[in-house]
Amino acid sequence: MHRAYFTALALLLLMSPAAACVEAAGSGEFQMGASAWGEADDQFKTQGSEAIFTPQIGTQTARWNAGLSLNDVDACATFAMPATTADASRSYAGLLFWVTDKDNFYQAVISPNGMFTVARKVAGRIVQTPPVNWTQSAAVKTGPNAKNILRVTATGQNVVLHINDAEVARFRGQPPEAASRAGIVASSAPSAVDTWRVSDFKAVDGKPASTQAAAEGPSSGEGEEVTGAIEAASSGCGAGKVLYDKAFAEYDANWGMKDSKFDIADGVATFNPSPGTPALRWNRVFVFADMDACADFTLANNTANATASYAGLVFWVQDSRNYYQAVLAPNGYFTVARIVDGKALPKRPVAWTKLAAAKTGSKQKNTMRVTIKGEQVSIAVNGNPAGSFKGEPPRWPSHIGLLAASADSKNGDTWQVGDLKVAAPQ
Repeated sequence: MHRAYFTALALLLLMSPAAACVEAAGSGEFQMGASAWGEADDQFKTQGSEAIFTPQIGTQTARWNAGLSLNDVDACATFAMPATTADASRSYAGLLFWVTDKDNFYQAVISPNGMFTVARKVAGRIVQTPPVNWTQSAAVKTGPNAKNILRVTATGQNVVLHINDAEVARFRGQPPEAASRAGIVASSAPSAVDTWRVSDFKAVDGKPASTQAAAEGPSSGEGEEVTGAIEAASSGCGAGKVLYDKAFAEYDANWGMKDSKFDIADGVATFNPSPGTPALRWNRVFVFADMDACADFTLANNTANATASYAGLVFWVQDSRNYYQAVLAPNGYFTVARIVDGKALPKRPVAWTKLAAAKTGSKQKNTMRVTIKGEQVSIAVNGNPAGSFKGEPPRWPSHIGLLAASADSKNGDTWQVGDLKVAAPQ
């Protein structure tokens, strides 16, 4: 962001989550000063219960409540479209949520052309693949000064976005480990300053800290937040604090669209790569720095060539052409390769190596574990060391993924992946 001022917001309505936001009546005025929305400037000012954004040309500016800590989030506000805009596709405004600082947040925004998106910023960088792509929606009211109510509800990792009472998106996101904040953001198109007016901002905590603490303890697990040690973990997995699990409980668009090469059903991700080719998928929303990840891999059919069929974990994923892959073939051989600009570097971090711990043949489940601490990577298969090396991690937290390849045969190969978990390394 350019010249965005991130200061405190003193606005918290004392009401239950069930009565929050859109259903609630009234809202307080936008209070100025160091303990509220911050000082007025040429990009942000208030008039009673209304905030007025005039971001500089081609930039966005934002404000949030640095003093209001939220666990589960229920936030909403009314956004009036600019009276005029030079480019309806390049101006936007909306809600910020899961804000930890100026470099780490999610934003759900609408544009005067009737489109909306949810984007994520991590370590000062907009994640290349957004949680929700730009989408045209009839729920967005267009035209000069048209008013739209945006509402974000985030419970645990589940996020729902409403525009004017219509649900337009839901996805599984990655909340901060600690309580976070909510706020508002607006942008001007590259050719002129746009004026966005915001009113009726409300943000309440669906799970106050006292309630959260009281709720901790034995439970059925239904609807439980993903924290603590991995329960019933495979012997080849770590037992640190869980950062991501239940990856394949149901189809999740964070892994990309269903197609003939990839699907998620019944707790399993299934790969059917074209003969003689690999297929790659990674989670587009969750990112990790240090991590301890594991998953189970099973070749579902007899392959025509056990040296050309393989599957495994992909880590330090920046995009589809830059990542590391740790893969195991059904003949018991294992390797780690680094892919740069779509090509494997000649020198592999771990050369093809025969593993005594690997279960060979089809319909055999092998558990692969990748542990990353800084530059150091350690990999185990079925609880036994398979290789370790110092790599070159990205400068920011990155994605984790899966890869499977088919031998060059008439029907190809089918690989199944289950029990993917990511934990904090111990």
